[in-house]
Amino acid sequence: MNPPEHDIEDRTPIWDCMQDLYMDTDVTLSYDFIAQRCAESKYNIDELENILFNEVLPALRFNMFILPAPEWAGFQLDWLVKRVLAHHRFGKRKPWILRRYTQDHWTHIRQKIQEIRQNAK
Repeated sequence: MNPPEHDIEDRTPIWDCMQDLYMDTDVTLSYDFIAQRCAESKYNIDELENILFNEVLPALRFNMFILPAPEWAGFQLDWLVKRVLAHHRFGKRKPWILRRYTQDHWTHIRQKIQEIRQNAK
């Protein structure tokens, strides 16, 4: 998989849907949307996991800690792309902060992606 700087066009829709996990909302309501968008992408399941943990999480985890009222509707796409490119951890270990939170959600989303792809065959 190419570094994010060399794959912006294909990664942007993934970053956009995955940002829902770090909004001040009931993120479980976004599982189907995230899974569908990811299933339609060119990335395999391990690549999608790396995008989530090493690109989206480092860029947006701050939104889980700000007060008052963090972002809940999603960030503008141009801002999101710049933020991910500035904060990604491509090729590194998963970050510790919010790893468990992200893993819990990813477990459900991953299963949905696999089901969508299996049913498409």
